[in-house]
Amino acid sequence: MFIHQPHLFPTLKSLFLYFALLVPLSLIQGQGWCDAEKELNSRIERGVRYLDTEQYDLALAEFQAIREEFTTSESVGSFAQCYIGIVYQELNSLSEAVTAYQHALSLDGQPEVHGTAHLHLGIVYKAQGELSLAESHLNQALLLLVETSEAYIHLGDVHALQRRFSAAEKAYREGIRLNPNHTESYYGLGRVAEMQNRLEQAVEYYDAALMRNRYWSQAHYRRALTYRRLGNSEQAEAAMAQFRHLKTYEDRMHQYREALYGNPNLPLLYIKLGELHETYDNLAEASQIYETATQVHPSYLPAYLKLGKILIQQRDLEKAIYIYQKATKIAPDNPQVWVKLGVVYINQRQFEPAILAFKQAIAVDNTAAEAYNNLARLYAGLGKEMQWAIDLAEHAVTLMPTAKHYDTLAYTYYRNREYAKALTAINQALALAPDVDQYNKLLLKIQDAQVASERGER
Repeated sequence: MFIHQPHLFPTLKSLFLYFALLVPLSLIQGQGWCDAEKELNSRIERGVRYLDTEQYDLALAEFQAIREEFTTSESVGSFAQCYIGIVYQELNSLSEAVTAYQHALSLDGQPEVHGTAHLHLGIVYKAQGELSLAESHLNQALLLLVETSEAYIHLGDVHALQRRFSAAEKAYREGIRLNPNHTESYYGLGRVAEMQNRLEQAVEYYDAALMRNRYWSQAHYRRALTYRRLGNSEQAEAAMAQFRHLKTYEDRMHQYREALYGNPNLPLLYIKLGELHETYDNLAEASQIYETATQVHPSYLPAYLKLGKILIQQRDLEKAIYIYQKATKIAPDNPQVWVKLGVVYINQRQFEPAILAFKQAIAVDNTAAEAYNNLARLYAGLGKEMQWAIDLAEHAVTLMPTAKHYDTLAYTYYRNREYAKALTAINQALALAPDVDQYNKLLLKIQDAQVASERGER
């Protein structure tokens, strides 16, 4: 089966933002041209934002309102109808999507808008099994959107379903030429090779597809069946096990998305979906769903904390700082938010902002042991405010006598050349966590420094 997942390519959702600036608004009556342009662009951006965050009811209402309120411009009408079609397509209301796209084509619109309407009609007709109509619209799309890899991918699917394998292969290769990162082109080539009994080549194409998206269960499934036909039972079973694993992931993801569509005001569902992605080590999707949660529910603190954590794992520290800064505005009295912001600042070597963040954490909660500990460590590392660093580290240990805090206390003593106290503190850390390599290394450094100090005194 060649029909790919119905979810649209990410670039198609926001395809029209560029064209919004080109819409001729001189036909709009009753207000200045510039004011009308600003209003329209603002509303389009809002509608796209709703679409990108999967708030489909709001997106549909926005584009329907644009269509109704800008009736004097066919260009705007065509534009709005095409977006209405995209919303219906995302909702899997294919008949309504077809009607909207056809309406977009009946109006005098921009070539790019008509090209996109043809492209989406081709995708919908392919899904409905109307292959001749799908082929016709996809070819029209290619005339208007010459450098669009998506059109070639779907045209390849249509040709493959028609068993026109040479034409399908040519289309998929054109898709790869235009965008070598789309998984679907390689999967399509794999299916064509498999159907022609070029089984080893089919496996190579499926491998290439999975290099670009290792979470696509269908590619694992086809790979398993191809290995089975090759007589390689071990590889076939491994691929089938991976298919089952990821199919469970896809099914659970679908359940959460269905729940979100029906309960858009329950932000916890976004967190649960993000945690599902994390369970399967899909940090890109987890980051995206947490970011969506911050946009749909801008005052929901857990979404910011989850997103910040993922961004740190992805080493996108600048964005992590931005997210934690927003979190401090939402929850200024939450010491952990300030602590996390300070840690990210340290990783970016922005030490003064880090100091301020840790101080703020202490100001809002004078029992925040981690804030005392981190501020002590930072001062000691910078070689400044050494006595205060010791006081802070001692207070952190008093509040929470953990191995980590004893380690910081040892480090502050070590940096202040109080080696006997440093040895006592690091041994307490090792008593609590004897296998931590970092603590053992600090012990050796303290011992070496103490020996060198005693030799110098002699």
